[in-house]
Amino acid sequence: FPMTTARDDFLSRISGALGRESVPDRPSSPPPDAVGAPDELADRAARVRELMARNADSLFDSLAISASAAGWNVARAPDDRAAGDYALEVARNLEARTGVFSLDPSVRAALSADDFHDAGIDLTPIALDRAAADPSERQSERDRLRSVMATADFGITGADYAIAETGTCVIIPKTGVSRLASLLPPVHIALIRRGQTLPSLDELFTLRRAAYAADSLGSYMNLITGPSRTADIEYKIVTGVHGPGEVHMVLIG
Repeated sequence: FPMTTARDDFLSRISGALGRESVPDRPSSPPPDAVGAPDELADRAARVRELMARNADSLFDSLAISASAAGWNVARAPDDRAAGDYALEVARNLEARTGVFSLDPSVRAALSADDFHDAGIDLTPIALDRAAADPSERQSERDRLRSVMATADFGITGADYAIAETGTCVIIPKTGVSRLASLLPPVHIALIRRGQTLPSLDELFTLRRAAYAADSLGSYMNLITGPSRTADIEYKIVTGVHGPGEVHMVLIG
């Protein structure tokens, strides 16, 4: 209990510094532990997922508030079609000619390659052919895709989770889901579905511990909270130096 109080006090001070009135309320959740038996961790992960489903609406609303405060351009889309239309409108406003997207199910459901083509935009899926037997061929394809992403005007990804408390998009790279699509282009569009939102990082780490116990953790994950920012020695904030300077979060559902 004292730890929770100190944590909430700390987050309240951060919220005040950012000009927010308060930290969005978060539902109570299973306490995080550093260790635990696999069965126990699996049970805790199941309770977190149940929490996500039970509070999907309120968590989504909190995410919209915190993401906006973190620098995301937040849009609400009632369905996949509306999400795809928003992404296309962003691309048109950029006067974009090239874009990339990860093969996340949310992205594939929302995007119409024909619509982008009709707008004069070349949209490239980012997926490495893992069936290629020759390692040199795989490396050559990897280099080609990296070059495409580095020169693209925008990148569109889905997300594994979002964090209501901080406005964070969580991407866990896997087959068909490239983290670089969210990092190399100057504009990133993230599609988040209702029901994907966690209250805080505590719950995320509970799920990651359970994944580790089940030997399905993976090698890394990306936590994206607003546009890329850095500060010089005079504390002047500059955006877009180490990643996208413009970011959009589309909340679907």
